[in-house]
Amino acid sequence: MPPRARALPPDQRRAAILSAAVTVLQDEGQSATTRTIAEAAGVAEGTLFRAFATKEELVCAALDQAFDPAPVLGLLDDVDLSLPLRERMVAAVTILQGRYQEVIGLMHAMGIVHPPEPPRAGQARAGTTADHEPSTTAEPDSRHRPRPWRQPIGEALTLLLEPDADLLRVPVAELVDLVGLLTFASSHPTLNQGRSLAPATIVSVLLDGTRKVD
Repeated sequence: MPPRARALPPDQRRAAILSAAVTVLQDEGQSATTRTIAEAAGVAEGTLFRAFATKEELVCAALDQAFDPAPVLGLLDDVDLSLPLRERMVAAVTILQGRYQEVIGLMHAMGIVHPPEPPRAGQARAGTTADHEPSTTAEPDSRHRPRPWRQPIGEALTLLLEPDADLLRVPVAELVDLVGLLTFASSHPTLNQGRSLAPATIVSVLLDGTRKVD
């Protein structure tokens, strides 16, 4: 058993448990136990349940953290805009590919087909038992609703590409879409047949195919 973690303030302890939970869920999926998660976090199981009332609450919070785009947005924001366009794109694709691979791996382990959605007014948190009950209200297929993380990531990519918009023969928005599509496809084991493209290769295909020819 890993050594118990030193005493932390409640917020930090909660964050440590969530971080451990994400790692365990990636490895064990739905079969993960609160005991395993507590051991990975270096806390007693009772401590875990003082931070989260139920396993379901813990799993939902862990999924929220795993799909939170904030860390990726921070990494994209750190890309040096003074770098040449190709180098900026390689850096961005490397960041996105790492995120896609982690998220897709977690989704596969958990047996879910799309990221959880934020709750709407009067609706239970996605991922709870209420989320799996038939709805009496006709709504668009959730698979086709925009994901809340797409817009901020698209905006971050736009900021990285816009300085060299005059070098492109397609709108920046179109190149942003292409970056997302090809990077996602290359990161998905069902689509890439086990052969993930290197970020430099993805950028070469996209940039050499969309850049103006002298």
